[in-house]
Amino acid sequence: MIERHVINSVCNYFQLNPEHIRSQSRKSHLVDARQCCALALRELGKTYKFIGNIINRKNHTTIMHLVNRRTHNWHENERLAHEIVKAYKDMAKAKTRPYKLNMEEFLEMVQQIK
Repeated sequence: MIERHVINSVCNYFQLNPEHIRSQSRKSHLVDARQCCALALRELGKTYKFIGNIINRKNHTTIMHLVNRRTHNWHENERLAHEIVKAYKDMAKAKTRPYKLNMEEFLEMVQQIK
């Protein structure tokens, strides 16, 4: 779920499709897109191995290099990653209920399910 949101957000920004991010191409705009994905997923607490599996990289050290590498667009990529993470967290907060159900509301919900 999280990875799908991150990849779709990055693809929308860079006007790519997810297959481009998972491709083996080393074109600069694709590397920037992968770096945004890796930075955002890392900020969300995902492991290097998990991120490698998501963006189709063989080794976790490739992801470590991608996250730690300071390219000419690194600040822009980091900013975009922070925006994606913030948007995801805001979306997750909106889905949670702001109040607890009392017993009557709970029983009513159970009756509706049956």
